[in-house]
Amino acid sequence: MQVIRLSAATQEYIESIICNVHGVNPKFLEIGEKKREQQQKGVKAFTKGAYFIGKMVWSKGYKELLQLLKDHQKELSALEIDLFGSGEDSDEVHKAAKKLQLTVRVNPARDHADALFHE
Repeated sequence: MQVIRLSAATQEYIESIICNVHGVNPKFLEIGEKKREQQQKGVKAFTKGAYFIGKMVWSKGYKELLQLLKDHQKELSALEIDLFGSGEDSDEVHKAAKKLQLTVRVNPARDHADALFHE
């Protein structure tokens, strides 16, 4: 039997292979650059908040995300963040997010194609 994993962030299996490693779309990086330029000019860059989608396990980046949000709470005080995911670390992620002095909402998993993200 062959186990095919879609991400290196998931649990290891003997002789498994990673078939589809997700990367960052260059368009997302371009959008980030434009938003930073807007902020530097004093323009409100984020009017709808931000969201993070991923299986809710620490290895998918939630720990790093929450640490960055904690480290930059003053700069991000007006930003609202939604986390979307389900997984074995959901309860811990929810507790860690509650400790932040930011508006961080933890939501059940949704697909990137969900209409909520494209309205």
